[in-house]
Amino acid sequence: MDKSTRMMINSLTEDILKSFHIEVPIGDMDELIGRLGGNIQADSSYSDGAVEKVGNSFRILVSPFQDERRRRFTIAHELGHLFLHMGYMTNQELWERQDESRYHRSGNSEKEYQANEFAAAFLMPRDEYWKALNRNTVGDKVDTSKIAEYFNVSVEAASNRGKFLGYLKW
Repeated sequence: MDKSTRMMINSLTEDILKSFHIEVPIGDMDELIGRLGGNIQADSSYSDGAVEKVGNSFRILVSPFQDERRRRFTIAHELGHLFLHMGYMTNQELWERQDESRYHRSGNSEKEYQANEFAAAFLMPRDEYWKALNRNTVGDKVDTSKIAEYFNVSVEAASNRGKFLGYLKW
């Protein structure tokens, strides 16, 4: 993914967070999805998740076999597909072209990387990440487990977000 696409995705997530008055760290994902006009349903036929258009709304399907942190990231990832690739509340023409079939992951395509970027930016916005990083740094040592705990994501997700933002070394 190029830098301009990454910047656009981060800007879009900031706009969504502001528009819906979503406080970070995000608490109840199920309640949030309801506020956005959708719902969440457990579906054991997926190892992670999928999103589908339902009328003029949406449903996110998630595997019941994920821990809470993975579930949160999966939901945020599916929101990425919803806003970026299906046009929900961002591109009316694209949204109207969506049929009511499920949109689910297919390998490691560019769209998957974009949805992952959206999920990371949504759950760990740049400015809030910077603040969490500063609270959890002593000298040149960063406790990414504390950052992960703050955002309720995996240590790997918190570490990767810091690296992609340029705050942590690869």
